[in-house]
Order: sequence, then structure tokens, then C-alpha cells
Amino acid sequence: MPNSVAEAATFICGHPKTGTSLLLTLLDSHPELIVYPEETGYFRWFAEYTQGYSLDQKAALASQLLEHGFHWDPRALRSRDDDFPDRDYADVPYDRVRGRFEEYLKRLGLSEANILSAAMMAFGEVSGQLGPRTKRWVEKTPYHELFVDQIFKLWPEAKCIQLVRDPRDTYSSYRRKHTEWTPEVMAYAWDRSTRLGMAHRARYGAGRYLILRYEDLVENLKNTLAEVRQFLGIADDLRLYQPTRAGKPWGGNSMFGESFEGVSRRPIGRYRSALTESETQLLDVALRKHMRRFGYAIDTEYSFGAWARWQAYRIRRWLGEVRQGRRGGV
Repeated sequence: MPNSVAEAATFICGHPKTGTSLLLTLLDSHPELIVYPEETGYFRWFAEYTQGYSLDQKAALASQLLEHGFHWDPRALRSRDDDFPDRDYADVPYDRVRGRFEEYLKRLGLSEANILSAAMMAFGEVSGQLGPRTKRWVEKTPYHELFVDQIFKLWPEAKCIQLVRDPRDTYSSYRRKHTEWTPEVMAYAWDRSTRLGMAHRARYGAGRYLILRYEDLVENLKNTLAEVRQFLGIADDLRLYQPTRAGKPWGGNSMFGESFEGVSRRPIGRYRSALTESETQLLDVALRKHMRRFGYAIDTEYSFGAWARWQAYRIRRWLGEVRQGRRGGV
């Protein structure tokens, strides 16, 4: 068991639009957890931005960079992001969080891990989530499955939960924000994310790396949350079943402009009306192996033309990564 809450890191991972936000908001009000309500991007953005910096320099920048999500201002929202009008952190006294961050970093000791741990502890204290019952802290940033080896090295007691969703529904949602994405781009990203998740579970064990299907979360909420509770070692609580963000009711972050009360199964199978047959066929051909492994039915007949398109795209991506020196790993 971890020696302290600061060491008990929990990361929610997965491809964007796979239900990572939903899981985070279900855990948000649990009395045994500190749940950071916005993405820190600690490995995807902060670590990259501060590459080559000393620990002292990183610590000096950490407060500024890790607090970025708390500047949502509903009155000026269009200058930030039109997708999430319910994010209002006006009542979060972030000046106090910054001050407590510095104190926790001194107490824990300056290190790569403790920069993020101190931010979690500071937010937990100021928001009232840190108390005698608190066991773990929770952070969610999509694609953090790319950095799991680093996560487990920095936090030996860490646990990760990865969400997987039908790639056709994932694509029908994600492309509304990223219109430049083709089915090939989606297939490549979903395949990489899913293969990494399975490799991590095989390497680190199901006790440290849990993979959940989005569909199970919305269709069988009670049993799926029981699995999550057992994985995290937390008790059942009625607050688990009503999504909140920073303690406030959460209506979802649907790319289709919908707002939900509680957990809705409405997004499941939406691709049938949102995608063309050609788009669905490409995803079916490219991802059929892992789709079947996770119980997603193949809707279209096998197409050699779709297979050829997918192979050509994979080769182009592979060659591009080789030229950039990024090829390697799973």
C-alpha cells in the first residue's frame, strides 16, 4: 500500500472521446478521492514544454502551467472554447492552491513525481477533498497511455484505468471537433492506443492496469463501478452514480450538443447514422481484430479496397515516423 495519498496516483487514460471524462466525473465526489477536474497534460504538454529544464525551473513553472484549466470564464468563454459552457471555476481560490502547492512541494521534496503530486494535494486541500478518509488522487488526460512506463517509474504505487470505446462511435464524435481527421487517421490512433493498453495490462498486471469499455460503463454502471471500486480500494458511495465536475452537476461533453442528466446510453451506436458506409467499412477492416476482442460487431462486408487504403496509410505513417526518429515501442 502507498505510504501517503501523495504517492497513490491514479491516471485515467485512453483515446479522446472514449468516456474518460465520464469516468472522471463519476469519481469526482467520492469521499476517498482527490479528483482533479481538468486535464493537466503533465506528460503530453508540461514535460515536453519543460524538457531540458532543471527541477527548480520546472517547479517555478508548474503552478502556472498546471492551473491553466481553472481560468474558464463563462463571460468570455468564446475566447477559450465553445464546447464546454458548464465549466465555471470562479469559486476555486486558486491563489490558495498556488500557495499550498509550494508548501506541499517543500514537504514532499522536489522531484519529477512530486511536482504533480503537490499540485494534486494542494487542490485537494483547498477544495475540501483531502481528509482523513482520502486514499488516492485521480488525474485524467487522454493519450497518457503513451507514458505509462514513466508513470509507474515515477509513482511505484500508481494505478491506471484506460477506457476503450467502439472506434466507429469514437470517430463519429471526435471528427466533429477535428474535421481534418479521416477514418485512416482515427484507425491508426485507436489501434495504437488500444494495443498499448493491452501491452500495459500484460506487463504490469490487472491489479495495476485496468481496461474498461465505455459501453459497459453506461449500460452496466453498477457492476462496472464495482470493478473500479475494487481496483482502487474504495468503498461504495451513492455519489459515485451521479456525474459531477468539481462537485457541480455535469451534463456531459457531447460533441453533438447534447446535455445529459446522469449517465446516458444514447451515444452508443450513433455511428450508424453519423458515418458513411465507406467510413464504417474502413474502420471495420482496419480494426476488426481488436474490435472483436472487445466485443464490437463488424457491420460491413470485407472490402479489399478498404484494406488497400488502410495498408497504404499505415506504410506512409510508418515511413514518416522512421524519418522523424519516432518509431519504436508497441
